Amino acid sequence: MIRALWTLARPKGMVLIAFLPMIGFGFAYWDHGCRIPGFGALAPLGLLATVWAVPHMGTMWLNAALDRDEGQVLFGKSVPVPPGVEKYAYLTLAFSLVAAFVTDVGLGLCVLGCAMLSVLYSHPRTAWKGHAILGPLANAIGYGVLSPLGGFLLSDLPPTPRGAATLALSVTYIVAAYLAAQAFQEDEDRARGYRTLVALRGARFTLDVTRAFLALSVILTLVLAAIGWYPRLVLLAAPAFLAAERYLARWRDVPGGGDGSWAAGFFVRMMIAGLVCIVAVSADYGWSQLRGEPAGGVATASGRPATPACGG
Repeated sequence: MIRALWTLARPKGMVLIAFLPMIGFGFAYWDHGCRIPGFGALAPLGLLATVWAVPHMGTMWLNAALDRDEGQVLFGKSVPVPPGVEKYAYLTLAFSLVAAFVTDVGLGLCVLGCAMLSVLYSHPRTAWKGHAILGPLANAIGYGVLSPLGGFLLSDLPPTPRGAATLALSVTYIVAAYLAAQAFQEDEDRARGYRTLVALRGARFTLDVTRAFLALSVILTLVLAAIGWYPRLVLLAAPAFLAAERYLARWRDVPGGGDGSWAAGFFVRMMIAGLVCIVAVSADYGWSQLRGEPAGGVATASGRPATPACGG
């Protein structure tokens, strides 16, 4: 049973999900030009990873209980669902809620929101997963807004307009990723009676919508870098984003959406583009701090906080 539960938790995807609140925490420090803290002061990052990784396990278990884990699976393999998996799911959600509220009220509220969305998404009576609008909405709010916002709130730094723009950007990425993850499941969703976008309109249309959200994400990212809200080194990610878009263009011509390997290939390309952005921002941030100059968001060409909480 333990091996099955671990497989159903989708550990590869868990790493990506645990990274989302850490991005919010790191963005807050960068936005206000704070000094990079020592390793001892980075303990909240470990807490953030745990608080998000554990309920992600519960979310995946509830999802498996609804789908019975039949058919192709992204970031893992199909295994029989152990009896009573829902019980373990709710225990993990409860554990994360207690840990989050003990740590910080804002963090707790974000985890509570994610937990509620997990239940609405996969509970048989609501089953938002099988809805063309509610499914993407749950992921956009849970992963695109509440996850990075939880990390930001834990930093205890004030919000900025650039932070709001970055949250909006996060939503577009998450929706594109979510739609890509379901594009190869056209036949399965129809067999389950779901009314997802791919079940209603087919894989080709779903991938067209995915491309639209990806294009919006890329345009926003590069425009914010061009006007100086982000370091202009981020513009170096343009070829990687273009490679991801060209990959989607090839994928949409595959009959029926192909198989899970197409979705995995898209995620790899998006992760490469994201890593280029993170490395560019980190290099700019670290180099300025090493030279004792204003760094991060207080040193960008524009979009600087009106009253930075720390930094130059």
